[in-house]
Amino acid sequence: MSLTSALNAASSGLSLINSQLQVTSKNIAYANKDGYTTKTLPGVQGVNETTLGSYVMSGQVRREVDETLRNSYFNELSGGGYAQTLATYTKRLDALFGSLDNESSIPNRVTALTDTLTQLAADPSSGPAQSAVVASAKDLAFSLNTTAQDVQSMRAEVDDMAYEQVQSVNDLLKNIESQEDRIIQTRAEGQSTAELEDEMDLLVKDLSSYMDVEVHKDSNGAMRISTQSGYTLYDDQAAQLSIGRTPTMTAGIEGAPLKIVSPSGAESNLTAADMQGGSIGGLLTLRDDVLPEAQRQLDEIAATMSLALSRNVDEGQAADDGGTPPVETGRSVDVSGFDQSGDVIELSFTTASGQTRDVSFVAVKDPSILPLSGDHTNKAGDLVFGIDISGGGAPMETQLQNALGPKFSVSIGAGGELSVLSDQASTGIKINDLTSLTSKTSVSEPGLAVPMFTDGRDGGGAFTGALENGGQVTGYALSIMVNPEVVKDTSVLGGEAGGGGSSAQDSTRAEFLIDQLNTTQFAFSADTGIGAKNSPFEGSISDFAQQVVSAQGSQAATAQSRLDVTETAVSSAKLAYEKSYKVDVDEQLTNLLELQNAYSANARVLSAVNSMFDELMQVVR
Repeated sequence: MSLTSALNAASSGLSLINSQLQVTSKNIAYANKDGYTTKTLPGVQGVNETTLGSYVMSGQVRREVDETLRNSYFNELSGGGYAQTLATYTKRLDALFGSLDNESSIPNRVTALTDTLTQLAADPSSGPAQSAVVASAKDLAFSLNTTAQDVQSMRAEVDDMAYEQVQSVNDLLKNIESQEDRIIQTRAEGQSTAELEDEMDLLVKDLSSYMDVEVHKDSNGAMRISTQSGYTLYDDQAAQLSIGRTPTMTAGIEGAPLKIVSPSGAESNLTAADMQGGSIGGLLTLRDDVLPEAQRQLDEIAATMSLALSRNVDEGQAADDGGTPPVETGRSVDVSGFDQSGDVIELSFTTASGQTRDVSFVAVKDPSILPLSGDHTNKAGDLVFGIDISGGGAPMETQLQNALGPKFSVSIGAGGELSVLSDQASTGIKINDLTSLTSKTSVSEPGLAVPMFTDGRDGGGAFTGALENGGQVTGYALSIMVNPEVVKDTSVLGGEAGGGGSSAQDSTRAEFLIDQLNTTQFAFSADTGIGAKNSPFEGSISDFAQQVVSAQGSQAATAQSRLDVTETAVSSAKLAYEKSYKVDVDEQLTNLLELQNAYSANARVLSAVNSMFDELMQVVR
């Protein structure tokens, strides 16, 4: 090797080592910086075409990252954001509903009302006992009101948070677009993009905590980010998310959908699959599913309790066509009070094949909502027909007959007695039961039932379970209140008013109310998340209230358990990912020592060549 070649080799080696020393020193200095990855600077060997001497030059700074581990970590972050959001709010929700050993919880408020009614039954004419019932009823109504209000406040809170986080995502997407532009420009200039890519990973990491995303890179390093259902969030240009704030978040009001707006302006609603991860997915799951279900549970308690106490229940009796012997037999029931929207007539019969069929006729005053679906009652498998009682349609008798068909004979007498008969010998149909459930709207109406609670919306009014305007049940827990008539005259609870054969010393009414709260079995809506449509939860009002509290506790425990599992997964994925790129300071110090030794060696070569040149110049002189 010529002296010139040796000089060039040593000089280029010193230059490379100097650059490598800078990279190694920076690795050590930034070892604890979040997202900083270990950098290396490879040397590239070259050959001088003129002298044929070899030399080394610096390549581009590279970073050490396992992209598979990185993507796995980002996916786990998304799951962690979702789980953390659900766990936080379901814990708060559980606290709102209280526990079974908390005397202010709704089940215990129901028990307290039952206890005061029991005391009233022992002394129906006692003014203090009557007042105690009203006080307990007010406490129960207040608990339902405040819990429902808190649920809606939480819905408004998560709606606002979702809006704010969507704006954060949009900022991140714009920053990702700008960062990729810088990476492309830097790459085109032939410079290293390693540190820019570190910054990009931090942006995608933050994005992953908000949403469950898929990140892809093509062979040229260009990045594409999409949602789980395939909508593109970034591909050369950033899309934007769009969601509106819901001005008034009340029961029955749906929140605004989350949309994606492409760079060209095209809008699409994101799907349920896109809501299964990330904190935004958790917030929208709370807003649209978890919290509305909690509201429905409260509404169901309030509605079922109100109807249980205010509805007169007539089981009907055996009836026939009057022949000797009768040809058609069946049941009859008084429907003279069938005049409120939400009133129900229930029919049960056995077909010729031995199957038991249930039919529910529900009164409506707005024929535009007809026909009704089977979801308008809580019974499993019943056929539901709406009966127009507005006076603008066919007579009630005609509507019932048309609904049941020619195998049944339907008639309503002048006194309001409904008869449903069938010729069992020819049709094979046996009428089993016919029941009328009609709501009392005033304490002065006859019957043991008492309209203890009313609907405080729109100036106040009777609660009858009306189906119009989205249904009276929706949001009822927010507005349930003790009937002002009962507050004004508590003696109606002791049998001094209201008819039904009761008297001041008659405990029949109080015992009826106790039975309705504590013993009578009701079917509860599966929309509450308790029971199923084909197998609804059946029990007393007290049973259902306890079930609701237990369900909230179970939901919170499940969410916390999921968070615990997810946090472990996030921690493991983070550890594996960081291990793939984190700076090992000991290793870098060793590299630094080796580079220093190499620098010294090249310096000695350079010094030796210099000495040889000096000696050569001496000889020449």
